[in-house]
Amino acid sequence: VVTALKRGADGYLLKDMEPEDLLKALQQAAAGEMVLSEALTPVLAASLRANRATSDRDISQLTPRERDILKLIAQGLPNKMIARRLDITESTVKVHVKHMLKKMKLKSRVEAAVWVHQERVF
Repeated sequence: VVTALKRGADGYLLKDMEPEDLLKALQQAAAGEMVLSEALTPVLAASLRANRATSDRDISQLTPRERDILKLIAQGLPNKMIARRLDITESTVKVHVKHMLKKMKLKSRVEAAVWVHQERVF
């Protein structure tokens, strides 16, 4: 799972999903969202713990808007919902996410969310 995500996979689903959940996940993926089975959270967290680079991750380097978006990503909100909540366009959210991930040396929204929870950033 971790290797697939590191190599650019936009999600990872397990075979035992209910058909309704699978359909919903595929729609989310088609909309450009990262899609992962909830059962993978412990796997990702363990991987992050093993490969921490927290000294490179200083939240103070983020703009206030990037911090707001990171907080909402950690709450599990997709770009569309973040855009609505912050009254900005979805493409603006995507730009902020891209910059935030680069600054924090994170590979994905999921990794960002796990990092926030693991480090108790907010």
